[in-house]
Amino acid sequence: MGSTIVTMLRLRRPTTLLWGFGLCLLLLFYVTVPSTNTDQCDCRGHQRAVTSSAFIGQSQQEDIRSYPNDKHKMAILIPFRDRFEELLEFAPHIHNFLNTQHKNHHLYIINQVDGLRFNRASLLNVGFLESGIDCDYVAMHDVDLLPMNAALTYQYPHDGPYHVAAPHLHPRYHYPTFIGGILLVKREHFRKVDGLSNKYWGWGLEDDEFFARLKEAKLEVFRPGNLTSGTKDTFKHIHDRRVRRRDMIKCYNQQEITRHRDRQTGLSTIRYRLQSKKEMTIQGAPMTILNVELECDRYVTPWCDCTENIGNTPKSQQSSPKSDDVIVPRLNRKKHLSHDG
Repeated sequence: MGSTIVTMLRLRRPTTLLWGFGLCLLLLFYVTVPSTNTDQCDCRGHQRAVTSSAFIGQSQQEDIRSYPNDKHKMAILIPFRDRFEELLEFAPHIHNFLNTQHKNHHLYIINQVDGLRFNRASLLNVGFLESGIDCDYVAMHDVDLLPMNAALTYQYPHDGPYHVAAPHLHPRYHYPTFIGGILLVKREHFRKVDGLSNKYWGWGLEDDEFFARLKEAKLEVFRPGNLTSGTKDTFKHIHDRRVRRRDMIKCYNQQEITRHRDRQTGLSTIRYRLQSKKEMTIQGAPMTILNVELECDRYVTPWCDCTENIGNTPKSQQSSPKSDDVIVPRLNRKKHLSHDG
């Protein structure tokens, strides 16, 4: 841009006075315009958050608060694809909710932009790696689940993973080993269990496999207690399954493999390409958008793409899992699932 301005000045043959005036203006421009470099991302995002033209907020000013009394920093990891309307409601809600609790936080939207099936677990692994070591714990958070009870806390999980969206509070899922929706995990614990499995393309079961990892590592899961609200008023679930249906397709031997503990993949084996990173704001809520292309090993998980193979298809090139590694309990689904989510 500087070369363009200089060329324009040369064409107009300015006097020495005008040259000085132009250079002063140029210097003023570079001093007053904030940098949008995102090579390094602060967990709190309180110095580089900008309002994108694609996201219209109520205010053009930053609405970032730093809370010195909160000694911890939380990265909220939101696996994402084609949920723009939900994000518009979720981002300002969770930002204001956490500001009320004086929690240092920053939102990371891990947006899957490849042509493969959605992989929530892999996106969480990517978000963990990209959110920076200055965040000492993460919130694995669904974009369609809004906390409504102010007594719900996103506290630092000192003793072990803290399941905010507990089975006795979640509007849909009530089986005892459920840990989906909103789960807070210390970085050291996330690394200890090697993150989440990368084998879960499509919808479901990745949380159940993660629970098996936590149990095997002898990490106790803690949950909220003594709340006056219940399954109908603790959270607001904004996903409309009639508009966006879950990807329930099973192909190859996906159903057999994914019902068992995965001891081959995880945080240490995730393969992806970060296409771009952008800082954006929705109604005062700053966030980092990570546009991610996941990679798929089709010899291990050919079900990352079921467009041509659905139902009774050849199996993947891996041995059958041990029978004692089953992660999904045999439950009465009607009893533990209030709605087909």
